[in-house]
Formats: sequence, structure tokens, C-alpha cells
Amino acid sequence: MHRANKGWESTFQTSARSSKTFVASLRSIVKIILDSDNVFEYLNNLNYCQIADRENIEVTLIPAKNFNLLLTFSDGRTLLVKQENRNYCGQTKGEFWAAWQMQKLMLSFPDFGDRTRHFLPELIYFDPTNSILIVNYFADYCDLYRYYADENQFPTEIAIAIGKLLASIHSQTFDREQYQEFLTRSVPNREIDLEPSYVDDPIRRLSRITPDIFAMIPIECHQFFKLYQRFPSLTQAIADLRQSIAPSCLIHNDLKLNNLLLDLQWQQPGSQMIKLIDWERAAWGDPAFDLGCLLGSYLEIWLDGMAISNTLSINESLQLATTPLELLQPSIGALVEAYLDSFPEIIAARIDYLDRAIQFTGLALIQRIEINIDETRTFGNRGIMMLQIAKQLLCDPKASINILFGTNFDRSKYDVIYQSTSRNSR
Repeated sequence: MHRANKGWESTFQTSARSSKTFVASLRSIVKIILDSDNVFEYLNNLNYCQIADRENIEVTLIPAKNFNLLLTFSDGRTLLVKQENRNYCGQTKGEFWAAWQMQKLMLSFPDFGDRTRHFLPELIYFDPTNSILIVNYFADYCDLYRYYADENQFPTEIAIAIGKLLASIHSQTFDREQYQEFLTRSVPNREIDLEPSYVDDPIRRLSRITPDIFAMIPIECHQFFKLYQRFPSLTQAIADLRQSIAPSCLIHNDLKLNNLLLDLQWQQPGSQMIKLIDWERAAWGDPAFDLGCLLGSYLEIWLDGMAISNTLSINESLQLATTPLELLQPSIGALVEAYLDSFPEIIAARIDYLDRAIQFTGLALIQRIEINIDETRTFGNRGIMMLQIAKQLLCDPKASINILFGTNFDRSKYDVIYQSTSRNSR
């Protein structure tokens, strides 16, 4: 199901014979049930493999937020066994429930399933007791972020396909009560709020900055919170954004380039070019959040390529970025145009939709800063520039259109859609 990044994975690749020591040490860090030994017995009990074939099955540990084992069979089959991490009390977050609900959603709504199945993950088994998910691995696909990083090319054909895919998911469930009821009632022990926590939590954290936060992070990271508090307009923009959240359809809720897979033969006729994976946070939510997070992921390519040096100003660092923004803008613009052209109902319903998506792009950048602080315990020039861009997107989304899409993007045609719909509804 996931990505075919052979060079990246080879660093972590290990056979079933040589992984015992590594997995044993890993067990002391995270609580896992299956390892490269007992996974064969588990799959044998499900009739997915035979114990006698284990010597001919290659096991690869796939680094991710969950504990993932990739099994490659001699006949070419590939299965990914995903185990949700457990805390010291042996509990999981229950995120695999939402991913499995997507499978049930397609069965419950055949029209939706027929239109979306080809670009969603192929889940084949879910063990709710142990929080284990088994999926068919898309060996002929690669991580889109990795593709962009390796090639430093951004074909608009790929962006258009992504825009149409996302519009299809949003539009098919838009304002459909039966989908909302299914998504909000069908996951035991996990209530999906109308404001998904993945949207709401970072907003709440930023609105409640206390002295305790400064005691929890290194001194060099204090600057982020000090800069954030220095701009009341930014604080107000985020508060207003929270109030504007309008749940109205199925959303992925964790949409970024790493969760999009690209067919290695995407230029061939008939290719199923894009797959959208990792639906663990799927919810009934605001579609602008999905679009904004995706655009933020594109901007991260630009910001991650900043040239860092004590002799360069931040603006000079951006100008020397390995991936100039001008290289990304045609794809970003093409993606948004394909999305809105395929889903005009959203503009007809919400004249401010594009503005809200741009603001969520800014929020996505702030979330990335927080993640970097948590993971690397640093906040430097790259973070400062990311915060400045986020502030502009959040505080003045209309003026930020040229930053995201370039000067060729024509917003006026979408204003016409809204105006035409308003006249017809009178």
C-alpha cells in the first residue's frame, strides 16, 4: 500500500533472520505484538501465507509513525502489516478504526465505492482487538514527496490529477446527511467531532500559551512563541479561523504529499496515477482544511530548500532555495483550478472558501513548526521564515493569492460562479 522508495528503505531493510536483535530492542521502546518471527504464524492463521514458505518471504521494516512490516512473497505479492503504537499502558489511539471505516463506507455506499476505490488503499483485514491492519502494498508506486525531492520537477499533470481526486471525494459526500451520520456514529469508542481534533488542537494550544510551555522546550525554541505573541493580528486570525470551520463532507484530515502515491508509470496511458493513503484520521469535516494542508505541504518543499548561512538574510536564503517558489506555483495553481472546476458547488455555497483554504495553508505551516520543535528541539531561520509566510497567509489571504499561485491565477471566474448562483437562488 505504501511507497516504493528502494534507496530510502534499504537503510532500514532487514531479513527475517537478521532482525531479531533489532526487534527485541524495539520491543522495549514501543509495545508491539507482531515481529518478523511471529508475523508468519499470524498470517498463516488468516490463510494469507503458509509457515513452510517463510524462508522464501522477505521481511522489511518500514519506518513510520506505526510499526510496519512489509512482506514480499516469492510470487510477487506484497503485504504491509501495520501495528498501531501502544503507550506504556498498552493502549492505542484507535486510529485504524477510521481507516477501516473507509472500507465499510465504500461497501455501504456502492456509488461512492465505484468512483473512489481505484485511488484508495486496498485494506484486506483489520484486527480491532490488537489494532493491526493488513493492506496490499503498492509496490509500483512511490511517495510523491520523495518523487518531487528526487526529480525537482513538478508536472502540472500530476497536480491536476490530485485536484480532481480530492474534489471527487469532497463533492460526492458534500452536504449528504447519510454520509455524515455514517461517519459520526460508526466508530466505537472514538467520537468524531464536527471539529476534528487535528484541526482544533493546534488552535487551542496557540490560544493558551502559558509559562509552563516555556519550561518544556529548549531556550532557543522560546522565540517561536514570543514571535507568535508579538502579533495580535495573527492570534485573532487563528481564532476567527476556528469559528469559521464548516464541517460538510468526508475529509482525509491528514493530507500531505507523503500520503499521496504516484504510479511509477504515471505517464503511460491508462495509469491510475495517484493513490491517497493513510486514512487513520478520516472524519466529517471542513474540506478547506484538506486543501489548505495539501498546499502547505507544497510550500514546505520551497521552505525546506532554504540556503542556511549566518552570512545570508532570510530573504536571500529563500531566493537561493534549491526549489524556487516559481517552480512550484504552476502546479499549485493547476491543482486548485482542477479542484474548483471539478467542485464548483463549494464556491457556490461559500464565497470565502478559497480564502479559508489559504488560511488553513498558513495554519499547516505553523503546525509544521510545532512538529519540528517537538522532534528536533530547534527553531532557526527556516522556522522564522515559515512563521512569516504563515502570518501573511492567515492574516491576508486575498493578498496571498499571488504568493501561492503566481500572477496567472484568475480568481475572478470563481467569484462569477458565486454571483451567478446567488442570482439564481433569489
